Amino acid sequence: MNQSSSKSKIVLTLLFVVLILASLISLFLGYQDLSLLQMIEIIKYKTGFYQDLLDFTSFESNQLEGMSYVIFNLRFPSIIMCILVGLGLGSSGAVLQGLFRNPLVDPGFIGISSGAGIGAIIGIMFSNFFEFYLPNYFQPFLISTLAMTGSFITTILVYKMSRVYSKTNIMIMLLSGIAINAFAGSVIGFLVSVSSDDQLRMFTFWGMGNLESKNWIQVILSFVFILFSLIVLIKARKQLDIFMLGDAEATQLGLNVEFLKKKIIVIVSVMVGISVAFCGMIGFIGLVTPHLVRLLIGPKHNYLIPCSAILGAVLILISELIAKKINIPIGVITSAIGAPFFIWLILSQKGRIGYSE
Repeated sequence: MNQSSSKSKIVLTLLFVVLILASLISLFLGYQDLSLLQMIEIIKYKTGFYQDLLDFTSFESNQLEGMSYVIFNLRFPSIIMCILVGLGLGSSGAVLQGLFRNPLVDPGFIGISSGAGIGAIIGIMFSNFFEFYLPNYFQPFLISTLAMTGSFITTILVYKMSRVYSKTNIMIMLLSGIAINAFAGSVIGFLVSVSSDDQLRMFTFWGMGNLESKNWIQVILSFVFILFSLIVLIKARKQLDIFMLGDAEATQLGLNVEFLKKKIIVIVSVMVGISVAFCGMIGFIGLVTPHLVRLLIGPKHNYLIPCSAILGAVLILISELIAKKINIPIGVITSAIGAPFFIWLILSQKGRIGYSE
């Protein structure tokens, strides 16, 4: 037990170090790479020491101003948003796989992403209509707000459909999520078919994920909701370990199973909902990261949740950096990484996957 705990602590520490390194690399690399000297010049310019650099700086004043804006108003918010979204998706995947007792489950299975997609395309198609009724300062958040609303509505529908005799049936919840996703897909397909070329292009890029050009308001909102939710999930780690024994056994051990199910669904819907609303659909992170962590430290949620969260942030940062370098949406990268892993997972789990109640 002590050896296992020590290994988990080492893995958690290494993942944290990798996260810091990935963040620093993302700060220096992008559409325009920066050297350490150039970064120092930009920081000195931003903090008011530019006058000392007039004689030997490698940047002109207007170049420093432009790069300062890129670093502090574009690249910093993007990096922080990558970390927050990775934390949310990675930890959500870990707890949902525990809740469903199924290694093939990710946050999209309970309708969060598909509901957000409906809200987003409604916001894109009817933006002119909403402009007459919304104040100007709210309009930049229209698509995000509608996407988040859509994700919450579909999650509530899935939860309500899974209630049987005042109890939440996990298998029915999974099937309900599949049904809601199919229905949402048909709604999105219809709206796409009647949308204009510009609306279709905008929705397509939203659906592929976008972690660039994030403002500090979005970062602050994501920070508050995702970190608060992550803390709640980490505090529930021992309850999740007990829950994995089965509903009857967990109830006999004094666990309020129904309350735990409801709490996890609500928290996950908040984390994934705000991530999808602000950044679009980023697939497979919630599926891949928990499995990679389990291969390293095992299934106990004490370290599984924080390690999955940090690994999710690392994968998002790396995927975003690759996406910038080859100029394609991040969702393409995460799918390219996650799809082969998902296929391998299905093949390796044949005959061993079952749904427990």
